[in-house]
Amino acid sequence: MSKKLTNKTLEGSKSSLVSDWKSIHFKFAIVHKLDNGFDFKSLNAAELGKFHNFFNEIFKRKMTISDVEMNYMRKHTKPFTNRYIETQDIEVNEIHLGKDNNSFRIFGYLNKDNYFVLTKIDPKHRYHK
Repeated sequence: MSKKLTNKTLEGSKSSLVSDWKSIHFKFAIVHKLDNGFDFKSLNAAELGKFHNFFNEIFKRKMTISDVEMNYMRKHTKPFTNRYIETQDIEVNEIHLGKDNNSFRIFGYLNKDNYFVLTKIDPKHRYHK
């Protein structure tokens, strides 16, 4: 079972979560069903390509969790949404990642194993708009 993440920041730190993530490479996982309407079956070929390119850039640059958070976490609104994941029986702080002004977004949370667990794929930024 995953432990609850915190949204407390370290004094003077740019990181939004308390942890030393500068040395941990970003990795993602799908551990439960994605949200309805924000899953793979809802994507067309071009949107699947955006999904691939999004993660390919992160992996090609060998980014750490801190790098991804600094470069992709959407910060202009509340970066965290408290959410209960029924299938996992956990409460998490869901975050969303996107690049620049591109409408493509992904949502998820960091689990105890430092994986970004995907919850939504939002190619047209329909959620939180």
